[in-house]
Parts: sequence; C-alpha cells; structure tokens
Amino acid sequence: MEKEIVICDECGSEYFKDTSTMTFICPECSHILYGYHNCNHIFKNERCINCFWDGSRSEYIKSLL
Repeated sequence: MEKEIVICDECGSEYFKDTSTMTFICPECSHILYGYHNCNHIFKNERCINCFWDGSRSEYIKSLL
C-alpha cells in the first residue's frame, strides 16, 4: 500500500499524510509551532525515510529557532 503524500502549508515540503498530527502541516512544523510529537527523522537521499520531510523550513520557522 502506497502512503499518501501531501504538502505542508508552512514549509512547503512534501510529507506522508499519516505521519503528522495536523492535517495540513508536516510533523516538523507542527512540533515547532504547536508542540505536537515530532518524527524521529532519519535522512536518506535528502528525505526522512519515516515522514518524507525534506528538511525545509519557512522563514517564520527559521525566526523561531
């Protein structure tokens, strides 16, 4: 079964829909913005093998870090 890929409204990265607590925000952004559980990222070929996030960060997220 193929996982559904969606695009994060905050950072613009693709991610696996079922890996985020929020509907339109990837696990990384939802963690930084709202404190939700983050993915345990493991990167291979510039993408997380668990959630498919590519490491993108919006300017707003960058300003928070």
